[in-house]
Amino acid sequence: MSENRYQYNPSALVQYKQGESNYFVISDAVFESLPVPTAYTELFNRFHVHWVIAGEACKSMQRAQEIWQWLDSVNATRFDTLIIIGGGTTTDLGAFVASTYKRGLNFILIPTTLLGMVDAAIGGKNGINFNGLKNSIGTFTEPSKIAIDSTWLKTLPKREVLNGWMELSKHALVGDELLWKELRNLTPHDSDINWDKLVKAGSSIKRKIIESDFRETGERKILNFGHTIGHALESVAALSKTPLDHGFAVGVGMIVSLQWSASRADDASNKGALCDAARQLQKWLVNEGNGDPWHWSTSQNPSELWSFMLRDKKNTSNAVLDIPLVRIGEAHWDCPLEKLDFETVWGAAF
Repeated sequence: MSENRYQYNPSALVQYKQGESNYFVISDAVFESLPVPTAYTELFNRFHVHWVIAGEACKSMQRAQEIWQWLDSVNATRFDTLIIIGGGTTTDLGAFVASTYKRGLNFILIPTTLLGMVDAAIGGKNGINFNGLKNSIGTFTEPSKIAIDSTWLKTLPKREVLNGWMELSKHALVGDELLWKELRNLTPHDSDINWDKLVKAGSSIKRKIIESDFRETGERKILNFGHTIGHALESVAALSKTPLDHGFAVGVGMIVSLQWSASRADDASNKGALCDAARQLQKWLVNEGNGDPWHWSTSQNPSELWSFMLRDKKNTSNAVLDIPLVRIGEAHWDCPLEKLDFETVWGAAF
């Protein structure tokens, strides 16, 4: 991705030129009632808007078809631009629609959640869920621009901040030991957090990785740390209609993956640092008043989770390939995880 795709100063974003290209907006429906940061009100007042009820349920073929129908009804062409405003599920869905409608039209992402700013909107991945599996249909397509503005974070409930904090922690754990040391001395709701600094640091880790491996054939795979287990938890939760946020599920997944990493470590000090990181993640997850999803997640049968892990799209040759840390700030990819080892580290983690 070129540097000018990222706009950390969004004040110029709404300066649209009249011409051959028209603009259309897809937005999280929460902003029908929540106040929008002043710099963005023009987008809702000036252009056609399609509202999406955010959440994993929106990442479906049915919702995609509804937006394709809407784009057709407003006479959108492949030369027009779609502006997608919302968190990770909204930008995943919207970018998938944009990348496939009339073989692809330009789109701009405006992530409104911490998770979106540091992870979901970065890297060109998009997609919908299918047959109970996360993100099994989608494309790698770059937006023309990404506007990252921490003022949106003021609109978030606490659990959404925690979701993003888990992805921010993941970036630090796989790629930046110094950032991890900074995060572990904070909580997601400290009043004096410099969000501009943390958002830029977190998104920059992912940006650096994808610039060398856009199609995820190598190093980019480390960004899946905690996700194989996290996605399995989300799949089980969806079947039982149990509410479970993506960031929370990834946080639980990272705890197990850290336990696995520690079991592979030779150095006692390194083993201790990996276990300390797992305890820190647990402290954040439990102390945020998330008792129900914590108890639900940690009470799951690892054998049931394993059946979903076997179907993960990152696997090859019927082997579960996961991401262990070598140490804080360094990860390996495509490491086979055996069922017995998974069940052992799951039991040790909880």
